[in-house]
Parts: sequence; C-alpha cells; structure tokens
Amino acid sequence: MKIAREKICFYSSMYPGVSSAEMIIDCAERFEVGGVELMNFCRELSIPDRAVARALGKRAREKGLALPCFSVGIDAIADPAASLEKLKGYAEICSELEIPYLHHTIALDYRCGRLPEEEWVKRFNTGAPIALEIADFCRPLGVRTLIEPQGFVFNGIDAVDRLIKMSDEKIGVVADVGNVYFYDTDPIEFINAMTGRICHSHLKDYSLTPTGASPYYSANGVALYDTEMGRGDIDFDGIFTALENGGYNGYFALEFEAAKGEDMVRRALDFFTK
Repeated sequence: MKIAREKICFYSSMYPGVSSAEMIIDCAERFEVGGVELMNFCRELSIPDRAVARALGKRAREKGLALPCFSVGIDAIADPAASLEKLKGYAEICSELEIPYLHHTIALDYRCGRLPEEEWVKRFNTGAPIALEIADFCRPLGVRTLIEPQGFVFNGIDAVDRLIKMSDEKIGVVADVGNVYFYDTDPIEFINAMTGRICHSHLKDYSLTPTGASPYYSANGVALYDTEMGRGDIDFDGIFTALENGGYNGYFALEFEAAKGEDMVRRALDFFTK
C-alpha cells in the first residue's frame, strides 16, 4: 500500500550530523512533499524563539508547505521544572504559527533496557504530571499535545493508554511505528489499540539482523539496527492499512535514522508514495 506524496512531511534528521530547519524546508520543496515537522533539535529552534519560528513558518508556507506538528524531544524527567517551561515556550510557538499539535517525548531513554518495577513507577509518576500540565496549558492556545511512544517508560499500549486516560483524552498520540519496538510491541497492534486517538505518524525502519550500525535493544533484549527505509523488518503495508481502517488522514513524517544524502531520501519516497 502506498500513501500520497502530499501526506509526507520531512523531519529534523534529513541530513547526518546536521539539523537545520532551513535546509529541511528547502529539501521538502525540492522533493515536492506536503510539509515539514519543525522541532527543537533543529539548531535554529534549540530554544523556543518566537521570532525565529515566525521566520521559519513564513519560509515554509511561502513554499506551499504545511506545518502539521511541532516536535519536542526532551528528557523531562531529568529536570521537570525547566522542561515544563521549555514546553510552554514551544506551545506558544505552535499557537502563533497555527500548528495544531505539539508532540513531545518525556524520557529519552533509548538504551537502558527493561527497568525494575520500582524505577519504572518512579519515572512514570514524575513524567505524567508534566504531560498533564502541558496538555492543560495548551488547550486555551488552540493546541493539542501528543504523546509519542518512546523509550522504556512511556511506551507500549498499556502505559500510553494509562496516560491518555489520566488526561481525560486531552492528550493524543503520535503513531511512531519504530519506537514501539523498543517496548516489544507490534506497531499494528498499537495502532489498533489507539484508534481514534492518533493525530500524527512517524515512519522509521529497523532491521532485526545486523546492518553494520550499533544495535539498540528492546526491553526484552531484541537487537534493533538502524537501516534504510524499506529495507528493514517493519510491515509498512500492514501499518498503512491499519491506519486507514482506523480513519487516520494525517501526515507521515519521514524520520531518517541513517540518512546518507538525498539519494536515500529519493529512494524512501519511491518506496512509500504513489
């Protein structure tokens, strides 16, 4: 199953070692995709600067690109107070640029593996109030927060479902079809469990056999290797079918973990799009 090119948006990891929003916007125009997902890892937006964001938003929209979501990768558990203030700053940027969704992580714990139950509960109970407070802060701004399954705490069906229910469904979901593997969760099962809550999607691929990249490990110790999109083990046909059956009509951000030049971008678009 293929998706429409205008439903693709480009993300910060388009170029190895470089995260420039201007470069990503220009690349999106060249490849004639639908939009860009601005984020705090772009060097221009490492702090929430509204003037800089306005200029980037103007640049994108003059090129006919949508801004469907603003992404904040943050380890909020490490410094809750500072993280909350930073998230509020990005929420105000979303409101000003009329970006409907603020997507955030809570704990950027890629490589720690399965946590002892006591530590898991401690991290969840530290991070959840941050997610709930920023969700309430965003509502009067006309912005909805989205939780991305990520790492070893706020991941998997049960933890994400628990957080959303705690928010009275104020918080939506980013269907990141790679990150759920870290919690040994099938992405199609995750999508089906989150039907009606999914507002945005991230596409990335992992291989279960060595690719030359250093492996990540899932909570159950499964080795996951970065790979070029379409060459790994993720069932994208099944994922797109599950999203379509669930009524999803949003954007798909290409999240390159191993991008090596624009030929790889071109191959990914050939793989995914009609």
